[in-house]
Amino acid sequence: MQLAGKWFLIGMASRCSYLAEHSHQLEATTVTVTVLDGQSLAISTFRKLDGICWEIRQRYLPAQAHGRFFLKGRGYGRKVDVVVGETDHSSYAILYYQKGRSISVKLYGRTSRVSDAIADKFEQCIRAVGLSEDMTYYFPTYGFCDSADEFHILDETKL
Repeated sequence: MQLAGKWFLIGMASRCSYLAEHSHQLEATTVTVTVLDGQSLAISTFRKLDGICWEIRQRYLPAQAHGRFFLKGRGYGRKVDVVVGETDHSSYAILYYQKGRSISVKLYGRTSRVSDAIADKFEQCIRAVGLSEDMTYYFPTYGFCDSADEFHILDETKL
């Protein structure tokens, strides 16, 4: 699957109040995608928290249709649906995350910056799901980390 490899989180649109209140604290974020058993995806997200690199491990399980996955959360009704909306596999991917009635859109790039055409496409996708510019956040393009020590790994695959 062409989603495998390293991606940079470029931007995110969401109604999340925590994100709105803490957007000034956004950290450069990378994601490494590994395809397991030809279908599910092992996701390792690397970001800093208080200056320390953390790794968050998740597993996206395949759903019924191609390009659709789900992420199991804690407790009843905590499933997150993940849809690969658009991608060319070589430079960008736009993913939709839906939990209940709440939706967010994320733009990933193979590099820490994307072209204006891709940024415009992302903004069209945001508007199409009823989100707006004031709910859109762009992540720093510097200060990435790509590893974490054993004490700073949050493994959600073992939930």
